[in-house]
Amino acid sequence: MAYRIGEVSKLLGLPVETIRYYEKEQIIAPKRQENSDYRTYETWDIFFLMECMRYRSFDISLKDISKMLHNDSLDFFVERIGFKQQVIDEKLRYYQMLERKISDYKDKLASLPYNVGCYWFVNTPEYRYFTYVRRENGDHYGEVEEKPLFPHWLKQIPFVEFTHHISFADIADPRIDRDAWGLCVESADAALLNLPLNAEVQIRPASLCLCTVMDLGDYGNLTLRQFDPLVTYIRDYGIVPEGDIIGKILTRVHADGKMHRYIEYTIPVRK
Repeated sequence: MAYRIGEVSKLLGLPVETIRYYEKEQIIAPKRQENSDYRTYETWDIFFLMECMRYRSFDISLKDISKMLHNDSLDFFVERIGFKQQVIDEKLRYYQMLERKISDYKDKLASLPYNVGCYWFVNTPEYRYFTYVRRENGDHYGEVEEKPLFPHWLKQIPFVEFTHHISFADIADPRIDRDAWGLCVESADAALLNLPLNAEVQIRPASLCLCTVMDLGDYGNLTLRQFDPLVTYIRDYGIVPEGDIIGKILTRVHADGKMHRYIEYTIPVRK
């Protein structure tokens, strides 16, 4: 039986333009009347279009679909399907990572009102990080350094996080007010994401850390003297720091006409 293109379009729910495009891509080869561009479609054309719809649902290219339908062997078919399965597996792994990241982030935001100014211990994984700008004496920043890795790491947000880096020796010395800002990522995530590394990237080993959340307030408020309660807590409880402080920026929000900068800080300590 012969079908007109409008009938095929209605039957399969495919736009006429799509059917014509599939002909151009050699998925189907409808018959043409002599001395005319008028086409008629047979049942086999409908079968091929249905098969094409099936393989497109796997996101297989029209070029490969044409080969699978008209030329190539079962081996090529299996290879193409296997490749698409691999792509889907990689996307699934990525979205599983993303779901865990978002879930953890949501929990941190929900607990902010209860954690500001409190202290607790947490085991942190190994991190890789680098800094790109330094600050001294209030919110006065130096030049943002041009880092080869900077744009590559930013493409992997939210697994790459914005961080505040402070030497414990500096917060313990009231004469000093300096720190740095950087990017940080869990080493396991860096490996899974094939994140580029170089000699500038430093490692903070997995460790037991003292953790707290602080509100650094509005622009211009930042000073290391805001960390005096942390220093006092460490000294009062005989805690021995074994590394520098890394703070992950959680969020900036506004309340009561002010900006609040919430940052979660961890400092490695002796067990």
